[in-house]
Amino acid sequence: MKMAKSIYAKSIEQVSKLLFSIEKEQELHNFLEDILTPQEIIEIGERIHLCRQLLQGKTQREIAEDLGISVTTVNRGARMIKFGTGWLKTVLK
Repeated sequence: MKMAKSIYAKSIEQVSKLLFSIEKEQELHNFLEDILTPQEIIEIGERIHLCRQLLQGKTQREIAEDLGISVTTVNRGARMIKFGTGWLKTVLK
């Protein structure tokens, strides 16, 4: 388990530093298109959208119906907001 945490810590540091080094929006756009699959981009966009709706006070069922996803997926977003670092709330408001 310690090894997995060490790999996670190194990975999050590497990704954070790299993203922080990108100065222009178009460069970030190009980087994301290069490193992520179209499905990964869609999933991240969906996650952001559902978290915004949660923060606006919509119910999980309303969001699931609106986005055509399961309530379980919306619940995962709610857990990210509730148990995450808190930064998601700050960025999305």
